[in-house]
Amino acid sequence: MTAYVEKPPHVHPTRMRHIPDEDLPELGRTWRWRAPVPAGMPAEAADDLIGIEVDFLDKGHGRSRLYGFHYLRWMTPLIAAYSETGDQRYADTWERLFLQWYADRDRVEGDWPGLDVIWYSLGVCARGMYVTHALHAFGTALGERCRREMLKTVVGGARWSAEEHDEFRHGNWQFATVCELLHLARVFADLPEAESWAEVALARIHEHLERDVRADGGHHERSPGYHGMCLDALKRAAAVEPSLAAHPRYPLMHDWLAALTTSGGWVPHLQDSGVVWPVGIEPPSGPVNLEASGYAVLRGGGFHTVINYGPYVGHELEPHSHHAALDFVIEGWGVPLAWEGGGPPSYDDPGYYDWYQATRAHNTLLVPGQEYEEDRRASCDLFRIFPDKQVFEGHHHGYEQRHDRRIVFVPDPGYWVVSDRIDAEAIWQLHGLSPWRRHGDGLGFVTEKGPGLLAVPLEAPDEVLHGNGPARIPDPEARTAEYGEIHTLGLRRADGRFTVGLFPFRDQPPTIPDGWTVHADRR
Repeated sequence: MTAYVEKPPHVHPTRMRHIPDEDLPELGRTWRWRAPVPAGMPAEAADDLIGIEVDFLDKGHGRSRLYGFHYLRWMTPLIAAYSETGDQRYADTWERLFLQWYADRDRVEGDWPGLDVIWYSLGVCARGMYVTHALHAFGTALGERCRREMLKTVVGGARWSAEEHDEFRHGNWQFATVCELLHLARVFADLPEAESWAEVALARIHEHLERDVRADGGHHERSPGYHGMCLDALKRAAAVEPSLAAHPRYPLMHDWLAALTTSGGWVPHLQDSGVVWPVGIEPPSGPVNLEASGYAVLRGGGFHTVINYGPYVGHELEPHSHHAALDFVIEGWGVPLAWEGGGPPSYDDPGYYDWYQATRAHNTLLVPGQEYEEDRRASCDLFRIFPDKQVFEGHHHGYEQRHDRRIVFVPDPGYWVVSDRIDAEAIWQLHGLSPWRRHGDGLGFVTEKGPGLLAVPLEAPDEVLHGNGPARIPDPEARTAEYGEIHTLGLRRADGRFTVGLFPFRDQPPTIPDGWTVHADRR
């Protein structure tokens, strides 16, 4: 028996999949429709699409990427290029590719059991955005047949969405899709079903604002990337339904991103997320504890630290939570100083499970030979701000033994003291942007390049381990985050007791402040 990811298939043959021409509004009619909120990519790649040959049935895109390929976002540079130039070549290319997609779509087969490539929420949502924008931008530069099939795609998708989402369920799929359903209902306001679409969409959106957005403004899944996707969808909905902006969770969703935003203008790639670059958001000046989401933010002296103590959260298809708790990332001078693997380039990536989601890609304790429990029961035990320091204490039960961690951040001159306790042999992990080497004659280890960190354990480890793996590296000047390599420093101790001072530097390793060990947790 097939287990379906969403509802069992309900694609009506004539109301959704193949709408007869006579059941479609006249293309020449002036609807009471407003200009859609623009969506898609900039024009730069448009010329590369002219003359391109595409196989829409090709599974070579990958199991997950095949679904994303059929969002048709990759075609949207043609919309932007036509809007900027009026060059008919871009309209002709869109028409050729879209008609081919429309003819092939019923034959597309995916490899996710119980999930249709075309008729699933994010695909329907994305094509609703892009195809509606294309209808408005290209207008009569497209032939009548193409415009009809584009309108059938939008209308059929909206009908499917209204039936698929007639009751609440957690997750970004439904949240984003019903926001776009409302957008379509208001853009095509004179369509007979538009008001019923809006009724379904508004009911679900309000439910998501109350039940899927946490009290601190963070989306349920705790991923900045998926939070941003839901917020962008909500903004599209609010653009056509301004009353949504008056909901108290609407500004809180912006505040949540602001709290996580670094001085470099980026949000760390926590959980299954890319690096997020918020626009028009100013980070607060001081520390903040996002208790509902389970992120503690220490901030001061030009440094920014995010500590993860939140729950492992499920999802419709696969969880976007990682197998780590009490892990942290540190930013200084606009770049990462302590970094993690973050989200993968694709969920088809071979390293998705054993690197990106795995404990070893995170700045926390790794217990050899133990499986990390999803029900980790992580908790913040103390978050306190003093005139000269900021203190976080927390614990989790992801291993057989309880792991306790204490982080003291001293903004002036700027350093951290991290203390850990677990009644098991453990490896204390820290990842930097360059390889680690011994520093002088002491116990310290330093990244080969700056900006970076000098890590000084209070007591010698039994063994020092090194490794590396891929991660996005934010570049604040270019506002990009291309994949590079991060380097692991692992300190193994049989007694599971660690205290490590972290001292940042821009060019050369710093002088270690006197008295830093006063902040050690010696229990």
